[in-house]
Formats: sequence, structure tokens, C-alpha cells
Amino acid sequence: MPKPLPVAVLEAKRESEDPLKGMEQAKGYADCTRFDVLYVFASNGHLYGDYDKPSGIQKPLQPLEDFPPHPDLCVRYGKDKGIDLVSPDAALLFQADSPAWSATRYYQDAAIRAAFEKIIRERQAGNAPRVLLTLATGAGKTIIATNLLWRMAQAGLLPKPALFLCDRDELRTQAYNKLKAAFGGNARIVEAERGQNLAANARIHITTYHTLGIDEDGDGSFLTDHYGEDAFSVIVIDECHRSAWGKWSQVLTRNPNAIHIGLTATPRKLKPPKREKKSKDVEAAIAADDAITAHNIEYFGEPVYEYTLVQAQDDGYLAACEILKRKADIDARVFTREEILKAGVRDIKTGKPLTEADLTKAEYTGKDFDDELFIDLRTPKMCEDLFKLLCDNGGPEQKVIIFCTRDLHADRVAMQMNNLYARWCQQKGQPRKDDYAFKCTAAGGAEKIEIMRGSGERAFIACTVDLLEAGVDIERLNAVVFFRYLQSAIKFYQMVGRGTRIHEETQKYKFWLYDYTGVTDLFGVEFITKPPRPGGGGGNGCGSGGDDGGEDDGPRVAEIRAPYDVIVNAQGRFILANRGGVATPIPVDEYRREVIARVLAEAHNLDDFRGLWVEAKKRRQLIDYLLGDHYVPDLVRNAEQMDEFDLFDVFGKYGYNARALKRPQRGAEYLSANAAWFADMDAKSAIVLKGLGAQFAQGGTEALETSALWAVPEIAQVGGLEALRVLGKPAQVMRDAKMRLFGV
Repeated sequence: MPKPLPVAVLEAKRESEDPLKGMEQAKGYADCTRFDVLYVFASNGHLYGDYDKPSGIQKPLQPLEDFPPHPDLCVRYGKDKGIDLVSPDAALLFQADSPAWSATRYYQDAAIRAAFEKIIRERQAGNAPRVLLTLATGAGKTIIATNLLWRMAQAGLLPKPALFLCDRDELRTQAYNKLKAAFGGNARIVEAERGQNLAANARIHITTYHTLGIDEDGDGSFLTDHYGEDAFSVIVIDECHRSAWGKWSQVLTRNPNAIHIGLTATPRKLKPPKREKKSKDVEAAIAADDAITAHNIEYFGEPVYEYTLVQAQDDGYLAACEILKRKADIDARVFTREEILKAGVRDIKTGKPLTEADLTKAEYTGKDFDDELFIDLRTPKMCEDLFKLLCDNGGPEQKVIIFCTRDLHADRVAMQMNNLYARWCQQKGQPRKDDYAFKCTAAGGAEKIEIMRGSGERAFIACTVDLLEAGVDIERLNAVVFFRYLQSAIKFYQMVGRGTRIHEETQKYKFWLYDYTGVTDLFGVEFITKPPRPGGGGGNGCGSGGDDGGEDDGPRVAEIRAPYDVIVNAQGRFILANRGGVATPIPVDEYRREVIARVLAEAHNLDDFRGLWVEAKKRRQLIDYLLGDHYVPDLVRNAEQMDEFDLFDVFGKYGYNARALKRPQRGAEYLSANAAWFADMDAKSAIVLKGLGAQFAQGGTEALETSALWAVPEIAQVGGLEALRVLGKPAQVMRDAKMRLFGV
């Protein structure tokens, strides 16, 4: 077969170690929601341990020469998975990825394998397979779908075309670009020309519900005109949480024998945090989220594979998140109908006075602001506060999405941000860049998404409602802002997902989440992510349900033009961290203390820490230990605005009250403090050791532990490592030099 099938993980330790020393570590690697393998082995090269995940039994130690041979493992795997490995369908499991997307990440491969395992089992049982995959936004669901279809095509399971179905033109374009890279001209967008379907002869058809003519009543003009029943071998529903059952049902019911695969970033189940009392809005949002997940589970069955936001952040595949919570003090007030009338309320669209009959509520609270009630100074003050934060945290010319309450709110936010930017440019004496802030909603502005994505010189701040909620990739996005209140955890996670993508070109490995409405409390909604194994069985139920709504005009909006003072207060800084598999905002100070406590446990004083730090192996073990406990030292450095400092100085400052020096400062002091040392040694050796200071100034500790150090011209020209031998063993000389560097 073209590609081997992973079935186990083996952790190897030194010959002198206990053979079972690596067992718990290996079990962690083999977590069923990550690598999706069944067997765990640990060995020291003489004996090995064997843990069988399906049974939960760990066998006694055995000689390594008795390690199970390949045929035995295959039989064991087939039995535990309920798969006949000699059946033609089993060829799915051994296909290679498309050459266009061959650098598959481990979880993407695991997701595809899990999908194929269910497909094979269902086909063996005589059922039409229904499969659900749940992966965090930014984890590459479209690449998974592309390789999934590619492998199926290679295995001969696409006798008829495959359909990739989504609900927005932007998502369709993104899918087309990835599928075309694999399938070339055999992947086409479904569209009509002179009454003909331009994708008619393609192997992969890519379309939206709207192109097919599907609506809530179940009519399907383009669908029924151009596609007969059972026209497809496979149907992939992208972002299947968005439409639940309502919109895509007709495509599926007309193709009952096809393999149906749903892709989503939302969990299979949501467990709301305990609250003393839930408002009607909260109850309604929870009920709506439950309905969406219920529809998906009812139709597809439990997800066969899940990969969460915090797992992806721990793995380094998604950007870290720092949260700044802010709050306008006026949001705590309750405005009565009488108070609003007394203030001289007007219709925000016409400017005409409103009467008591025009006000539909007796009381208006924070969640009604910018939706049904505009307070004159609130939006300008919030925009001023946000603009200052942008200036403080990277400058105003960042890529930002601001989620607003409705269209007219987005218009006003865009206006305020543009005015603030224009004044800033005047003060700085620099030209304004085009389309700084723009509205991007169903009413218009979508054409600027591509500019925002591709250009670092235009279209910085998108003010939207729901249009950018899901599926739109803007890798260079630096911040996600919430000016709107929200109760739906599903919508919230989709919106936050806009910022999670890493962008190597601009060195974007973290994004800011500015929360003005308390929406980050929804991070407390627990994602229950462990489905029953070996994967749920999909039913053929079809619940009712529908879309998540659109960006409509909403209720009539009242505006108060009265002298209410508005102050925006800081509510805290947080780092989004993994706590028991749940994304949890941790106060920066608490996160830093927890990191430092772990460092102090390894090195009790500064001298011990310095000795640990200069030993590359020990230093990496410390970092791995922190990462293993879901602590990322770089987040502390970034949160404390110490990006110009080496981690040595971050830990030294907060753990040992040591003086912190920026990398160039430490490099320079190393040279000046050790001038006599350099003068007393061989000239070539001195050049090499002086070079350490310059390299540290540029790249920190890591720059001293890479082979590239010896290729630096001034170091290489004098012999590099060989030039140190006149002083003793090069490893010891380097250690002495680093002790001096970190001792200044």
C-alpha cells in the first residue's frame, strides 16, 4: 500500500532506565483525541511494556525480541476496530495524501483515519455512512476534506462526483483554491452558463446552498434541474453547524446512498457553567446551541474525531491569545422608558422624536445598547479606548475585526475608528492609508475581505456583525474585538477563531482579544470532547432547525443625545490557557506566578538557575516541563512586554529579583565586563568568544545553541570551534563563556 497505517506509539528510554519509565508519557501521546492509536508500548531496548487501550489492560514486561510482528498487530487492530482489512474498502486506510497537501499534521491524518474507519464499518454493515469531524477553527478542515476526497479517489470510492457544500461565497472560494491544488481541473465551482452547469464533468463539485437554489421551503431549482437523485458518491458539508438541518437537508435526502461528512469547529456537546440564575436570553442561547449540536449528532452521530482550540494552541499550530477585558461604566445602568423619554429620545435613522408607543420595553439594559438604544457617547468612548489599546500594543495599523451589534452600529464604529486614525496621522505627520476601517456586513463591504487578507497597507479594521463569524481565513489578523453582547458559545468560539491562525510572514504567533461586553465568560462553557469509541453510529433522523439568523435591520433604534458621561474601565488582563482540556482565561499575574513557581522548584536560587540555563539539555528539559504542564513561557514574556529580553532575564526578574537586561544590553555588558579575559587569551579564540555577545544580542540563548553560530563569517574565518581548543575542551569553554554572559 502507498502509506503505512499508524496503530501504536512507542516511547524508548535509555538501556539503564526502567522499561516502563516512558509508559505514562506514551499514554499521553496516544490520547484518543489526538493521535487516535490503540496500542501503547514503552521499552529500554531490552524489555517492553504493552498497554492495550481498548481493554485497558497492561501486560507484563516481555523481552523485546518477542515484540508483536506486523501481521499480528494488523490482526489485533482489525479486530479492535471492527474492520476487515482484506476488504476492498480497507484500501482507504493506506492511501497517501495529495502531493499538493502532503505535509499533513498528525491530527489531520488521525481525523481522516477516524473518518475512514467509520465509513468502512458502516459499509460493512450495509449502511450509508454518516460522519462528523470536529476541529478547531484554523486547524485546516478544508485541507482535511481535500486529502480525504483525494484518498477516496485513489482507493476507487468516487465512482460518481463528490460535492463540497458551504453557505458563503468566501468559503466556496477558499475550498476551491485548496481542492484545485489537488485535483486541478477536476475540481470546479458549480455555476450556470447558458443553462449549463459548468461543473458537470468535474470530479469535485464546489457550491453554496444559494447556487443550488435551496431555501427554507425545500425547493431546489438548480439542484433538481442539474442533478438527479443519487448523483454523488460523497457529500461534504462545510461548517455544518451553521445551517443545522434546515438548509442542506434536500441535498442529503436526494442522495441517501452517498457518504455524508459534516465538518465543524463546534463541540458535540456544550456544558454551560453553573450560574445562580440564567436570564431568558442566556436560556434561549443555550437552547439554540443545544439544538444545533443535537441536529448534527442526530444526523451524523457522535464526532469520530475532535481537536480543540487549546490542544492546537498547546501544539503550536494556532496562535496564543491574550485577553484584555474592558467595560463602559454606563453598561451597568438600567434606563427606564420614562427616563429615555425625558432625555429627548429620537429615531436614530430619521432624527425625529419618538413617543412612548415607540419604545417597546419598560427597561433597557447593557445588552440592548447599540441594538435598540444608542447612547450618544458610548460608542465614541469605546472606540477611543480601543484605538489607544491598538497604539499601545503594536500600533493602529493592525488587522482587526470588530464584532458589532447590527449594521448601523458597524457604520458608526467604522466612522469613529476612521476619525481617530485620521487625527493620529495628522499628529504623526504621516499619510493616511486607504480603507482604514470599513463596514463589512451582508449589506456590503465583503469585497474588501481579500484586500484585508492580502495587503499590509490597506483595509485594516473590519466592522462586522456576523459576516466574518465563521470560515473566513485572515491569517494576518492581530485582534478580535467584541463590542456586541453575545450568549451563544457556538457563535463566540467561531468568532474568536478568526484570530487563531498563525502568520509566519508577519511573525504573528499571538492575537489580542479585546472584550468590552464580558463575552469571554463564555470560555467557561465546557467542551465535552471525548466521544465514545470507536466512533458513534449515525442515525437517519432529521430534526427541524435552521440558520443562525442574518444581518437584518432589527428593531427600531432609539438614540439619546444627553450629557451622560461614559468611562471605559479596565477589567483585567488574561492569558487563554489549557485547564483540564478546557480553554480558560487565567489572569496574567496568576499565570506568571504559576510559571515562576515551577521554575523555582527546579532551581532554588539564581546561581542554580544560571547553571541550569547554560546547559542546553537541562534548559530544554525545563521548557519542555513547562510546556507539558500547558505553560508557555513566551506568553509571560509577551504579556509583560519583555519581547526584547531573553527568557533568562524574564525568569531572573520574576523568580529571583535579578536585574533584567535586554538582549543587546546583556551582549554589550558581557563584552565590556570581560575585556581583561579576552585580552589574556589567544586572539582567534577571543574573536570567537566575543562573537557570542553579538549573536546573543540578536537571537538570545537559542542563537548560542545552533550550528548556524559556527557559520557566522567572523567566527568561521578564525576557525570557529577549532579556535577554542587552545583554551581547553570547547564544550567547557563555551559553558564558561555563557556563565560569564549570564553573570553580568
